[in-house]
Amino acid sequence: MKIVSCAHKIMELMNSFFKIVLVVGLFFGFYACQPDDETSLLRDRPYGEVLVEDSTKIREFMDTHYITYDSDFNVTFTQIPNGGSQTPISRMNELDTIQRKFHDITYVIYYLKLREGSGQNPTRVDSSFVSYKGFVFNKTTTDNVTSFNQSVFENKPFPIWFSLDEVIRGWAEVIPLFKAGNYVSQPDGSVSYNNYGAGVMFIPSGLAYFSSGSISIPPYAPTVFTFKVHTLRRRDHDRDKILSMYEYGNPSDANRFTKEAIDTDGDGRPDYLDVDDDGDGFLTKNEISFTYTEGGVTKTGYYPYFGAQTDNPSTPYNDTYGIPRKYTGPLNANNKPSPLPVDFTDVNRIRRHLDNSARPPFE
Repeated sequence: MKIVSCAHKIMELMNSFFKIVLVVGLFFGFYACQPDDETSLLRDRPYGEVLVEDSTKIREFMDTHYITYDSDFNVTFTQIPNGGSQTPISRMNELDTIQRKFHDITYVIYYLKLREGSGQNPTRVDSSFVSYKGFVFNKTTTDNVTSFNQSVFENKPFPIWFSLDEVIRGWAEVIPLFKAGNYVSQPDGSVSYNNYGAGVMFIPSGLAYFSSGSISIPPYAPTVFTFKVHTLRRRDHDRDKILSMYEYGNPSDANRFTKEAIDTDGDGRPDYLDVDDDGDGFLTKNEISFTYTEGGVTKTGYYPYFGAQTDNPSTPYNDTYGIPRKYTGPLNANNKPSPLPVDFTDVNRIRRHLDNSARPPFE
């Protein structure tokens, strides 16, 4: 899967190839240490320098091509002939951009929103069920005639799951701008998808494969992807019963996924990967749990990050209660503060799994 990040692929390969890499590394290390004034290492080109070239190539491609697509949003790119009246991609109303700062430079990512979708947006820490096609292009000029060759390096017409924190950065930034659709299970066991988000993204190489390349992707090549976001799956990376989308950053901050993930206890593990977010020695999962009785049986539940708008009278607990803060009511017989309703609903509360001073037992 070409869109999976290089770092992720390397981690998968390390165990099986460790011995080979070690031997080869020792071999080359030995010779690299020999005195040789002519020896030089092949270094990556500067990101800023490559970005200037990539941006020019992408804009030129968009200026000289138009798209057509069918009812299933299968997109075709065609070069505009001399004198042609087709609308170039660069002048389409559906074209938009986002800016992201990486490698100490600001990238502009162009994308076409052919259909937004009708469901929810995935976040950068969720999984998406995506079908896509990726290609690279190059310009050639013969007898003063310029043409563009498109080379497809991967085509997945049937959707597959991707974790958006394990793909190339361009994907992680663009896919969340689209919404998932809905699906219907057919009697024959197949599934049909409707109202999914569909688009095109133009990714500078610095947010894709940069110098690594492959047989089908040249180094420093910008890439183009058409894609459809069929559905999504919310993730809980550390399995602490809190969705990663709420732990990555302040949920009230619409721009939180453009920033570094929050690490409440400063232990080097962001909250969405940390089983003890506040470093108090108690598992987050245990700090947000509560017990209730149903049918004469004592059960364990977990407070949601946000409580429901209204209580469901059929449940044996208050559905409007979210993860509480440290209780603030009068002291009880155990000399512990008792809970108040506001402890579960105050929008500005510091939830107790993020408060090092709030430790079980809570009552």
